[in-house]
Amino acid sequence: MLIIISIGLFILAIIFLQGEWLEALQPFKNYISMNFENNSRTTCFENSKNVDKICQWHFLNYTPSSWENIWFTNIEEFQNNVCERLADAQNLNKTALAVERLMELQKNGRNFTRSDKQPTDELLSKMFYRRECINPLTNTSFQEAEVSQVIEPLIGLLRDPLTICTRINSLPASVYQGSQVQSKRFLLLSVAAPFYIHSSPQNRNSLEINVQSNKHNTNLLPWMYQRSKLNLLDKELDLDGINGQNILIDLGSSYFGNWGGDSNAAAGRWFYEQYKRFGVKFDRIVAYEYAPLDAKAAWNQLPDDVFPVYTLINVGCAATGKFNPWVMLKAIARPHDHVVIKLDIDTPAIEIPLINQLLNDSSIHSLVDELFFEHHINVKAMQAYWGRPPGTLKDSYVLFTKLRQLGIRMHSWP
Repeated sequence: MLIIISIGLFILAIIFLQGEWLEALQPFKNYISMNFENNSRTTCFENSKNVDKICQWHFLNYTPSSWENIWFTNIEEFQNNVCERLADAQNLNKTALAVERLMELQKNGRNFTRSDKQPTDELLSKMFYRRECINPLTNTSFQEAEVSQVIEPLIGLLRDPLTICTRINSLPASVYQGSQVQSKRFLLLSVAAPFYIHSSPQNRNSLEINVQSNKHNTNLLPWMYQRSKLNLLDKELDLDGINGQNILIDLGSSYFGNWGGDSNAAAGRWFYEQYKRFGVKFDRIVAYEYAPLDAKAAWNQLPDDVFPVYTLINVGCAATGKFNPWVMLKAIARPHDHVVIKLDIDTPAIEIPLINQLLNDSSIHSLVDELFFEHHINVKAMQAYWGRPPGTLKDSYVLFTKLRQLGIRMHSWP
């Protein structure tokens, strides 16, 4: 009898101890389960610190199209007969095709896949970006992908090639639709520009999944707010948690809705409408204008969603001091923001120092993603509008190329 009781007590002790042991194990089991779920979940996010790789995009190089190369190489010869060159047998068809393609992209964006004009992208120039990754456990880095995103080529007068020059009757009337002097049809914004993935076929599907837009927008590609190389092993760096701003700085803004009474020439509204069409909203708009504006009229022109993010500095900008716009830029922008700048104040004595500061100072140009600048120089076709300021068309080509080589989507503002 005592033996039976002893066996029973022994069994009860084992059960009790097992219960204690299982209870003690439960938090550890939960920890394993939670971490398994977290690791499964974080593999969906390309920059997570908890996965076997941490990745980022950065600018690689600018590659002009062969068409642009011809213009760049011969621009001194073409300087005084640009219109004649655009109309010759080597350029006329290319010009019409490029204008039609850019008009289509401005309207429909890069996701319009039913286009029969896509082969024309060979005439466009390209900005290349690379996605690099690092294994945080082994500290080994590797290149995962490269993409190229197209941009309008630097040709002709660096503006819509079917404006300024005499109309060519052999071209269809459709290519002249909207071709006023200040036409913006030849500007290709990053939010509308197609990109091409350069990878092996077996990796193509996964790469397309990884090219994700910013969670803050629907159409802003990652290399348009990740242009600089970062230390991916920095424990303080959280690429997933970065929530950048979209910033527009308009230098020479006039009124938001018109310039000199012409609504077609309004820069602020044009940028607002172009970006909004593709689901991108500006979080901050800073406008500098030298000419006195009617304050009530200026603010009444703003759409409701622009009003709370708009800053009007109605004293113009300067090359030095607090009204130098780069002072404002460095105060409000960070490398992970998407920054768009338009510079057109019709005052070369201020414009040229500003553009040189941007070109030569990495603390400035590293913050700028897209730049629009009307570079006033002495060229025959534009003398009726610009007179004879110093500089040549070659100077413009060199300047714009250098800025594109820095990773800035550089455009000629009309």
